[in-house]
Amino acid sequence: MNTISEAIGFNLIVIGPTLVLVATALILLFCTITIETSDFVKKSITFVGILLTIFSVFLKFGLFATNGVSSYFTEKILLDEFSLFGNVLISLILLFNFSSIWNTSTELKDKRTEAIILTLMSASGFMLMVDSESFMMLFIGLEIGSISLYALAGINRGDLLSNEAALKYFLLGSLASCVLVYGVALIYISLSISGFYDSAIAIPYIGSENVPLTTFIGFLFVLVGLLFKVAAAPFQSWAPDVYHGSPTGYVGYMASVAKVASFLVIGRLCMVSLRYVMDNFQLFFLAVVVISIFVGSFFATVQTDMKRLIAYSGVIQSGFILSGIVSGVNGTSASLFYLTAYTIQLIGIFTIFTIISGKLSSDFSIENLSGLFVENKFLTICFSIFMLGLAGIPLTSGFISKFILITNLWSYESYVLVFILMLSTVAGFYFYLRPIWVAAIDKPETPVEQITLKRSEVLSLGVLAFATIFFGLLPDSLINLSRWVIQNYL
Repeated sequence: MNTISEAIGFNLIVIGPTLVLVATALILLFCTITIETSDFVKKSITFVGILLTIFSVFLKFGLFATNGVSSYFTEKILLDEFSLFGNVLISLILLFNFSSIWNTSTELKDKRTEAIILTLMSASGFMLMVDSESFMMLFIGLEIGSISLYALAGINRGDLLSNEAALKYFLLGSLASCVLVYGVALIYISLSISGFYDSAIAIPYIGSENVPLTTFIGFLFVLVGLLFKVAAAPFQSWAPDVYHGSPTGYVGYMASVAKVASFLVIGRLCMVSLRYVMDNFQLFFLAVVVISIFVGSFFATVQTDMKRLIAYSGVIQSGFILSGIVSGVNGTSASLFYLTAYTIQLIGIFTIFTIISGKLSSDFSIENLSGLFVENKFLTICFSIFMLGLAGIPLTSGFISKFILITNLWSYESYVLVFILMLSTVAGFYFYLRPIWVAAIDKPETPVEQITLKRSEVLSLGVLAFATIFFGLLPDSLINLSRWVIQNYL
């Protein structure tokens, strides 16, 4: 039996975070269907499950320290730096969104546990996605995570905007998944490879000039499917409507977890599978980056709804992150720093939106922030820090992430791209600083009433705001971590 386990690479530690999340979801389902359980018990089970997920991630670090980069379950699950980095980020996304998710779910009443289970299952799917070595396992993890998000977007059935968001997300997301799985099929049929490291071996073996055209088309389709998930233009049309229509308390989680998982897979794909043929994709990537920057900047300047503004901001940020990933190894390291800083700011902003506008609300006009500083100074300060971080103002992690990324692009002699990114940064000052003006300086007739914050909300916002400033003043720890992820490719 041990011989069989060793032959297939059976190891529960390597899929520990996914198993813990699924087990937590099943326990919550049992408590809902079989026995009468109080909300406090369910909340405790969920929180303990998230903590155990974080603990299981640290067990994976111990396994990595022993075995290094290794493959498990007949080369379906991969343990490497990208998977560990993704597991940590997804666990922290769950932890810092826990307050918003739980408070929003309590307003759903009879669908409360259903929403929590969907959240846990989506996180387990994206965990599996970043752990996948096989392209088909990647597809399975992506679908587990995405289908749960489709349902979460439309869980507030009484809101027409929520229903519309779920339908658009499902239809366009399904199309993107079809494109991705078709790309996987083309890669397998044309070159008989089914995973990241298979392609890294096969392509140098036959020579990049002998790679079939269908293989390149297959990889292109896989990239298109992943770029849809990060809302990079021209695949971003779903994002503003989904952000706008989904319950506000879930949007921060939905946006951040999908971007983190998809960008890490794109990073691994570029570093492992496509590193020998990246020249063939440079024009495609350049077009996506430039279109993302211009489309996001243009539409962000005319938005009056904050959720749609952040959605178009996400298109711009996707362009920034992608520009580093496709430029080389050091650029990928800069993009990982950028991705982490952006995730922190994104979670903090949507946590504040949830507190101000209500957990299940869809609309959130910029005018909702008018006069926020009068009675809610802590919220205004935190909001200003996050928005300044997105704008890339000095003393925030957003400035450091943009500085490192643009510096790396300059070293790669991508001067045109550097000019476009800097121009976008300057243009972004308008739509990032305008909400701060409305919240902190504008004097309305009826300012926002004083909002009583829960301790969990104060703690979560305080830690996220502190992290935004900390990584802006002392970025070395996060820089070293992002460089550790790509050290084997230097």
